[in-house]
Amino acid sequence: MATLAMRTGLDFRPANVYGVWLRHWLAFKGGWLVDSTAIVIEPLFVLLAVGFGIGKFVEDIQGNLSYQEFVAPGIIAANAMWPALFNCSWGAYQRMENHKIFETMISAPVNLSELAAGEIVWGATRAAMTTAAVLLVATLLGLINSSLAILILPLGFLVGLVFGGMGLVYASIAPTQHSMMLIFTLIGTPIFFFSGAFFPIASLHTGLQPIAWAMPLTGAVHVARGLSTGDLGMSHLYGLLYMIGLASVFYPLSFMLLRRKLII
Repeated sequence: MATLAMRTGLDFRPANVYGVWLRHWLAFKGGWLVDSTAIVIEPLFVLLAVGFGIGKFVEDIQGNLSYQEFVAPGIIAANAMWPALFNCSWGAYQRMENHKIFETMISAPVNLSELAAGEIVWGATRAAMTTAAVLLVATLLGLINSSLAILILPLGFLVGLVFGGMGLVYASIAPTQHSMMLIFTLIGTPIFFFSGAFFPIASLHTGLQPIAWAMPLTGAVHVARGLSTGDLGMSHLYGLLYMIGLASVFYPLSFMLLRRKLII
């Protein structure tokens, strides 16, 4: 235990982070056909139902954008949240508590900071997969108006880093498996619906607007919409920096909480 405790500092070797990521990639490949439903089918249904269902009853919503053009980049960015949040909360909890995979990993030449980084990067990879799939569909449907939209791909990865870190933080403090559902119902759902993906933040009550802007997904939706339309300003830079700041906070926090749960 003393030797193990000495290997829990906030430092990591990229090769070991890649080893954790590779373990998850190989597991994913074994069931990719089923997992692809969450990557592609579910967000595609949201895009079609909201954009082309509800969208038929909504006039131009912002400037000269149709509702479909408004909502498409929001759905792309917002749906990057779910796979990262799920894999690094529910998935990580299963690997840690039920399957004891975390214990096996830190018994090998992998320290806790490398384990946390590998988990979060895997969550970001799953987010990037969803981003790429939904962005492709939205482009084929003619809902993307700027070549800058290609930059939504790394933005989706950044969203994954933020929510992967958030999910791992929650997995490290959740008392029971049953309590894991709370991160989706009480945290993920309001963040998803009040991120500006489906309606402008300005349409909210003035007292709620600062709360909506402070939510960790709103900046990503704002940046994705700017990249999709090619209309960028300083507010998009602030949104990007906010996301980077959140990712920088959640990673060390998840590491510290994992250390307390697994070592101390």
